[in-house]
Amino acid sequence: MSIFKHIVDLLYNNDCVILPGFGAFVLKNKSAFRKGDEFFPPSKYVSFNSMLKENDGLLVKYISNKNNITYKKALDLVNEEVDLLNENLSKNLVFEIDSLGIFELKENEVLIFNPDFSVNYNSLTFGFKSFTRKPIHRTIKKEFIKDIPSSPKLPLLKYAATALILIGLGYFGYFNYNSYLDNEKLKNIAIAQDKILENVQTATFNLGELPAIRLNVTAPIVNEKSIYFSVISGSFRSKVNAEKQLNYLISLGYKASYTSINPKGLYRVAYGRLETRNEAANLMSSIKNNGQDAWLLIEN
Repeated sequence: MSIFKHIVDLLYNNDCVILPGFGAFVLKNKSAFRKGDEFFPPSKYVSFNSMLKENDGLLVKYISNKNNITYKKALDLVNEEVDLLNENLSKNLVFEIDSLGIFELKENEVLIFNPDFSVNYNSLTFGFKSFTRKPIHRTIKKEFIKDIPSSPKLPLLKYAATALILIGLGYFGYFNYNSYLDNEKLKNIAIAQDKILENVQTATFNLGELPAIRLNVTAPIVNEKSIYFSVISGSFRSKVNAEKQLNYLISLGYKASYTSINPKGLYRVAYGRLETRNEAANLMSSIKNNGQDAWLLIEN
């Protein structure tokens, strides 16, 4: 459907584009953030509001100017596209739109939209990618004092400096020799203490042979029937798009993974697969507080 290409074009300059009779595509802001050493730019991702269906003229007027047709003809074209979309959803229950996301028609005619988070609609940071910056390790340069050339006019200072150096070296050697003797004494004392401790341990713990002990060990019973409460981010017909969404969620810090394949053959991507319903409810609450959509899948 070519109508969605026009919606994508408008979203780069408008925060809300209404598809008359169907719903509105609304942009949500996401601030720049850092994860470890990786920095992510500000972004805008698309969401869907099924309550906004009234025609505001933006999309119809854009199609009219783009295709050089009258406003009424453009409106008729939009209505035909919406009828085809509803018919497709009723038949296949799933409809995927490039650069926007996937619509899923659930039981009781509940329409769920799974956005494509890999597209950034923020025109100010369009084309920006995440980057990694390692910490800067500063090195301290040691400054050495250059030798001052001796002056032929000051031979006494030269001899005095030489004498001081010799005295210093002698004192230093004497001091090091005494330190060496002290260290050797400490080493000998430590060796003697270790030997005494070894003898004590041998005398204390050498108890001879002990009678064999028989233990009856029973293997634990493993419950093979496991239930997972998966918090679903979206379902994708294309495995490439599913991998993009999986890598995106992992970059945000979620323990994302695939779940069981949808009966329609779609690849489901989950924020996480949890063992209790309470953990899943807490994760869904955190996700929705961040302005993102999610729904619960119980896997037997």
